[in-house]
This record gives sequence, C-alpha cells and structure tokens, in this order.
Amino acid sequence: MKYNETVGNINIKLDSSRMDGNIRNAQKLLNMQIVADCDEYIPFQQGALRGSVNYPDGIYGDCIEYNTPYAHYQYVGELYLSENGSSWAKKYEKKNPSGVHLNYHHNGTGDHWFEKAKQVHERQWIDLVKREAGKG
Repeated sequence: MKYNETVGNINIKLDSSRMDGNIRNAQKLLNMQIVADCDEYIPFQQGALRGSVNYPDGIYGDCIEYNTPYAHYQYVGELYLSENGSSWAKKYEKKNPSGVHLNYHHNGTGDHWFEKAKQVHERQWIDLVKREAGKG
C-alpha cells in the first residue's frame, strides 16, 4: 500500500533592500573614517600623498588607494632605486628595493600607515559598521 500526502508549498520572500542600503552606507562611512584615521600616519612633505586618496571601485567599494608615483615606496618604507642607482626613474623605468629604510621627518608618520591606524582605531571601525549596518 502506498501513502501519499500532499504538503502545501510555503513561499517566503525577504526584502533585503533596507539591509543592503545600510551595509552600503556602512562601507562608505568606513572608507571615509579609515582615510581620516590614516592621515596622521601618512608621510607629509607637501601633502600630495595624503591628498591622492581615491576609491577605485567608488566610495561604496572595498578598496582605498593612494595614487602618487611614490605611494608604494612610502608605504613599504624602503628606498627603491633605478637600474643606474638613482632614486629618480624615468617613466616606465623599473625600480628595485635597495634594503635601505626610508627616514620620515614628521613625528608619528611612516610606512604601513593603514596598519598603524588599524591598531589604534579598529574597535571604533567595527562599532561604526555595526551601528550603521544595524539601523532600522
């Protein structure tokens, strides 16, 4: 004997648009806060490096870049030299690490500024995201 029972279908539709908007806004605010908190650790001579921040995927994306020819070298904290041993290179000329650590002239500034800011502000960043993402 076969027993068949028909079970009714249940359709549940969740609208995540409010949560998606909150998360999107949280990402934007986090990006802006990270940039603000990194500023004091970024090497400063004339301000070009600090002023070169951009968001390759837009302000709502998950990437922050500093766009100067020397941003990478400053972030790594190591002198890079061209093939002829100069710290200045022609456009598209490859530079290589020299093993010489860069000297920074303003107290508190230096290489790996994101890691320094994260060490100080990580808890605040997490709280910001929780607060914004959980808004009702």
